[in-house]
Amino acid sequence: MFVLLAMLTNSACSEEPVEPIGKYDIWNLPEMPVYPGPYEADWQSLRKYEVPDWFRNGKLGIWSHWDPQSIPERGDWYSRWMYVPGHHQYEHCLQTYGHPSEFGYKDLCALWTCDKWDPEGFVEMAKGAGGKYFVALANHHDNYDCWDSVYQPWNSVNLGPKKDVIGTWAKYARKHDMPFGVTVHASPARTWGQFMPPRYSSDRSGPKKGVPYDVMTATLQSGKGTAWEGLDPKDLYGPPHVKEDDANKSPFANQFMWRVNDLLKYNPELLYFDESVGTTNLDLGVKMGLGYLAPRIAANFYNKSLANNEGRHVAVLNIKEVGGPRDSLETKEISHWVDQSLVKDSEKKNEKEIKAYPFQIDDSLGPWHMNVNRPYNHDARWVIHQLTDIVSKNGNLLLAIPQRAQGNVDDRAREICQNIGDWLSVYGEAIYGTRPFEVYRNEQHKVYFTRKRDHVYAVITHWPKDSSLTLPELRMGCPTIGKISKIELLGSSTELEFTQSNESLAVDLPSESPNEIASVLKISHDKTWINDDDPGVRYRGWTHLVNRGLGEFNNDIYFSNKRGDRCSYSFHGSGIDLVTNTNPEFGQLMILIDGNLDRVVSLAQGDKIKRQHVIYSNRSLPTGDHVVEIVNVSDRRCELDAMVITP
Repeated sequence: MFVLLAMLTNSACSEEPVEPIGKYDIWNLPEMPVYPGPYEADWQSLRKYEVPDWFRNGKLGIWSHWDPQSIPERGDWYSRWMYVPGHHQYEHCLQTYGHPSEFGYKDLCALWTCDKWDPEGFVEMAKGAGGKYFVALANHHDNYDCWDSVYQPWNSVNLGPKKDVIGTWAKYARKHDMPFGVTVHASPARTWGQFMPPRYSSDRSGPKKGVPYDVMTATLQSGKGTAWEGLDPKDLYGPPHVKEDDANKSPFANQFMWRVNDLLKYNPELLYFDESVGTTNLDLGVKMGLGYLAPRIAANFYNKSLANNEGRHVAVLNIKEVGGPRDSLETKEISHWVDQSLVKDSEKKNEKEIKAYPFQIDDSLGPWHMNVNRPYNHDARWVIHQLTDIVSKNGNLLLAIPQRAQGNVDDRAREICQNIGDWLSVYGEAIYGTRPFEVYRNEQHKVYFTRKRDHVYAVITHWPKDSSLTLPELRMGCPTIGKISKIELLGSSTELEFTQSNESLAVDLPSESPNEIASVLKISHDKTWINDDDPGVRYRGWTHLVNRGLGEFNNDIYFSNKRGDRCSYSFHGSGIDLVTNTNPEFGQLMILIDGNLDRVVSLAQGDKIKRQHVIYSNRSLPTGDHVVEIVNVSDRRCELDAMVITP
């Protein structure tokens, strides 16, 4: 240990000045401009955003949550707790590396050599597990960047592996046709407010009580002859400061914005922040949230992504707990715009009901950073049940696979990934490309529902003991299911006997489940319409509502109150019907087929509300490919529920 300390932290340096690495004064950068494009840095402009189909259809992402904090293999937040006497990570640091007055986080970063890292093998494992997109940690609250970072010299190219970790992940994700994402955790509140201050103190109760930690003595000059020569510890630890009331106005915040912008040179399809939009939540005495930085981040990312992808909408922005606490946003209307402007992310907790807009839940097979004392909390069964629950409510699962200190993966993690992939290879059609059914679960039997065009899928997580299944949710006359013609058990050629009545669907099952994790019924029916949130239906300005409480389960609908709001759908066929609701107070819709005006339809029909009926029909189109556009041409409410395509 003492040889290692001498090698890494030798402060006996020559009189010659040390040449700093990096060409910018990162604490005095100009304000970062927003990249020009159709999106402005305000929520009203950003609500035009549409979630791309690759994300909505992919459902499962695999995440490498790995950086220098993995080195001790003692769990998450090591770079903070190693400076807090009494914490088990502080004790581990003392026993393994030495006192933090001599060995600090700067020295730990140098040990992250990644000499057992097989990036392509990891991506192949992720794809084999059924992952449809791949995500990597770009930086954590520790303030170290895992890429060739222009505005943070403490990065993986200058110190540690001497490799562009993010660039390498991006290369192999794209080689294997997986959309690539990056996660950013070094937000001002977390890093400036929570992780930097404990380093600027001294040992309060440990073996060197009163001795200041390394950050108080380490300088650019004292790094001469160490692994971190040329790096100024102030750039990793931050300058001494108190906890400002709003960390987003700190000197760190603008540097953070430049670093996020620099990260976009890898053209990620997904950009994730371990932070909320709102700014009233308190954690460890720090006011959390991105606040006014959030719309600037969104506009910059969306505009740059459009420019880098020839105008294609591929970008997904994840921010935790969209809107944050509702009282932190100016009005309810702005809060609603935020919901439409990005994809809400939540950590380790699922939604309680079907959500109007896509969301993402992130979780891990074990602790966020490897902990050898308890490396795995979950198995494939847990993952599949969690994934099914999330997908049934309109969400995706981002699943972290624990990596060891230098990048290798345990056999247990590989086994779990293999088991997940094996299940999805048989039953994945009930997951990928689906949308929520009218109700997400039958509570009695713990059966989850998804749908895809003229099929409903019932995922049975607990096989009934009496081999019979009764599902009132699939009775005759439900809003989005017609007469059932066939029920298959996926993975088997056997068709099941069933009875569909006005009260329920009754299915006769085999005595045992074909799969110990979960089994799936594929249910064919004759209501072959395109629902308002099916793949390929595009909206500009419309609002989605679910769980409307009208007596027919969730009864989702898209509505518009503004002239010019537009919906479009590309289809192959010879005709199309529009199904929606009418009301004496509603406005008018203009229908265009292949860019040509076909008709203007009034939804102000009759003297009372009428639900789910055909308000427009054109069955005389030449058989082929067509585009229908539906435009609100009034400033009154219009609704859209479904389309029926004539082959």
